[in-house]
Amino acid sequence: MMELMWKCFEFSGRSEHEVALFEPVPEGQTLYLTKKPPDTIRLAPAFLADEALFVIAMLRDPRSVVSSRHPKRGDVYFSGFRRWRDYAVAIQRLEGHPRYLVVRYEDLITDPDGVQSTICRRFPFLTQRGHFSDYPDGARVPETASVSLLGVRPFDPGRIESWRDHLPRVKGQLQKFPDMQTWLLNLGYESDSTWMKVLDDVEPYQQAYKEAAPHVLKRLETDFRFWLKTRRYLRDRGLSGR
Repeated sequence: MMELMWKCFEFSGRSEHEVALFEPVPEGQTLYLTKKPPDTIRLAPAFLADEALFVIAMLRDPRSVVSSRHPKRGDVYFSGFRRWRDYAVAIQRLEGHPRYLVVRYEDLITDPDGVQSTICRRFPFLTQRGHFSDYPDGARVPETASVSLLGVRPFDPGRIESWRDHLPRVKGQLQKFPDMQTWLLNLGYESDSTWMKVLDDVEPYQQAYKEAAPHVLKRLETDFRFWLKTRRYLRDRGLSGR
């Protein structure tokens, strides 16, 4: 999404790859583009106070998310359902806010220009300079982003059900987090439990990497750090009194 926005809309600048919301924007920027997925669960206080902050949140079928691998750690699955659920809960809390737009990965892949039109309507201050559907023609993607994206690739609707190539992982996550099925139903990814028949004869796969819930003390320490970061952000933006 970040590369699409950079290619197809006018911005004064951007971060090269992932930079947290709480990091200062370089001086002289008038419309700056950045991303940091973990900010999803931490940005609400700053977002609600800063009327100059606009967010596009990406939502994807959790089965595909838990099946993803990072090119730098190809031997493990990079994200689990626990993390996906934390993000989804945070997204739902802000969904509907006029400065917050939720985009489904599946819609973006199948109707990129339709999603771009939705973005234009929600954020009319953006100046369009290209069409999402033309990506990646002419795109200049930073090397760090290109590695994470596994190269610069055109839209591929076949990736929507890429989780079917990782059924042991999906079954393992479903066994560990049975509420995955509830989320699939509530978000409209499935209408019933019929899909689970593909897992009947599958041996579940479990891994330790990034699967354990953080210790309560670690969570408290992280919450405090982000409280301080939010205070600093609001102070630097001249919003301390809000």
